[in-house]
Amino acid sequence: MELTVVDRVANAKDAETLLVDATSNVERVPHGAIIVALSSQQAAWELAARSAASAVVVLPEAAEWLAEMLSRADQDAGAIELGRIIGVVGACGGVGASTFACWLAQEFADGGSMTAVVDADPIAAGLDLVLGTESEDGLRWPELHQFSGAVAADQLWAAMPSTGKLRYLSWDRQGTHASQVPVGTVVHALRSAASHLVVDLNADRLEEQAQWCSTVLVLTPRTVRGVLAATLAAQRCGETPVMTVLTGLNVADVDAAIVESATGVGCAGSLSFDSRLPQELDNGAVLQRGKRSKHAKAVRGIVQRVEALS
Repeated sequence: MELTVVDRVANAKDAETLLVDATSNVERVPHGAIIVALSSQQAAWELAARSAASAVVVLPEAAEWLAEMLSRADQDAGAIELGRIIGVVGACGGVGASTFACWLAQEFADGGSMTAVVDADPIAAGLDLVLGTESEDGLRWPELHQFSGAVAADQLWAAMPSTGKLRYLSWDRQGTHASQVPVGTVVHALRSAASHLVVDLNADRLEEQAQWCSTVLVLTPRTVRGVLAATLAAQRCGETPVMTVLTGLNVADVDAAIVESATGVGCAGSLSFDSRLPQELDNGAVLQRGKRSKHAKAVRGIVQRVEALS
């Protein structure tokens, strides 16, 4: 492989492998680029989180990995195809965003897609509780707090626990080491291992996390307050494509047309109210509940609308 040094990212658009210096004065890096940084350059993680970078390489710790990766690039045919990131967030609290994220990921996985559901909210007590797998062994976010070097997607994928065909990455009950884990960088790295990543977003950090996503789905209660909250959530997602998903009892005669008019974004579908869900959530049986015909049909329709955006 021939090495060419350029002073502007735009001048390297035809490069087979693009290495970007973390000190470069750029807002975003191109699709699949690798950011090279020193451990003291924390801005590298922020740059990767808002871009389509495939990895962050911290030197000198990851020098060996980088050399191996470059040697493989000479032999590999074509670029790595990066998967889609679907973000899920509630317009307001308690609307079942985590449950819906799991159902959505289950639908992708059951359709044959390499899929993971990712917990991006460290203070929500852990997505594995929703899945009923909190006692299962496997990688959790807190174990990545001492991470340095490159994020190797294949190694992460192999270490992630699974339930059926679905892999997941969860926080623990205390949000341990939440400020020390490069969540955005890990999410982007996993795109080279998965066709679909469904991310249960942290509503308090929506502006930042929406930038990771190909699409954000805003779970919207069928209430006046819910619609207003969804309008604000859609605005906070910036340039990322947004769709709403109606949920809950229809106490204010809210339909898709009303929501689309108010929020300015499309409605991907609706979920029926299910009084048994809180009990199934405590029982760790949310995925099984999602296989009921009325829920499965609704989620399948939402997936079709989301896929149509690509």
